[in-house]
Amino acid sequence: MSAHDIAVHGSAATGDLIELDESTPVVARLWNLWANGKDAGPAEQEFGERVQQLYPQILDVARFRWVFRARAVRVMVEEYRLRQLLVVGVDVPLRDEVHEIAQRIDPATRVVYADTDPWVMMHARALLTSRAPGGCAHVDADLYEPGALLDQAAATLSLAEPVGVLLTTSLDGVDDQTAAHALAVLRTALPGGSCIGIGHLTGDTGQGLGALGGLWDRPVPGLPHARTLDGIRALFTDLEMAEPGLVAAPHWRPEPSPWAPLDGVDLWCGVGRVRARTGARVSHRAAGRSR
Repeated sequence: MSAHDIAVHGSAATGDLIELDESTPVVARLWNLWANGKDAGPAEQEFGERVQQLYPQILDVARFRWVFRARAVRVMVEEYRLRQLLVVGVDVPLRDEVHEIAQRIDPATRVVYADTDPWVMMHARALLTSRAPGGCAHVDADLYEPGALLDQAAATLSLAEPVGVLLTTSLDGVDDQTAAHALAVLRTALPGGSCIGIGHLTGDTGQGLGALGGLWDRPVPGLPHARTLDGIRALFTDLEMAEPGLVAAPHWRPEPSPWAPLDGVDLWCGVGRVRARTGARVSHRAAGRSR
């Protein structure tokens, strides 16, 4: 059953129906389309093709979002031995989902998927599931209320132990103030040794990204926008950068290949580690109220 079928027929778990507005593109379905997925509707097909004409590199960006996410999960679980992950911003299932990668390494790894789009979360609850001991949980929360996000995640994850947070699709859809506040809450509330993986569009070499919002006759919620490299670096404030630092996605821990990494992809990526603290840890509730 496809994600679109689930939206039409409802969740097997709840029986609820989601009225999907077929006239407005859904960003999660757009990313799926650009990464060669099959769950785009007519609105996504039309809008997606307009974007590709204006900014053909969106196809490389979409592909490397998945590539970086997979590499970041392996580093967090294999290298840093994290056994709990929080994915903020849920994709339409395509391939190598976070829990699948993590639980191949250690089946006890717990994974929480978080988003506030009801259609996205309906298919997440139906399709992003696991029978591994770690399992999967799903919460209706996002970066706009980071304290509430951590509150809900704490029902599954122990926030006294390091957590790996994946922000590969959520930060480029929010404004600077929201992004800065969310990262400040995460840095303050998560224990030392936690990791935050960020993938973000940059406008430093891109063409046409600023015009994406004008390609439709009404606002497209969550449409990505680019930040400068300095703006992306600021998101890693006070974090210890894992090698190789903040780089273009093809150069972040590239897999062995006879071909040189692709240059010029407007997606920059990095993983930062929360530093160990000597004093008492600030709770996520207190951190979330500091805005």
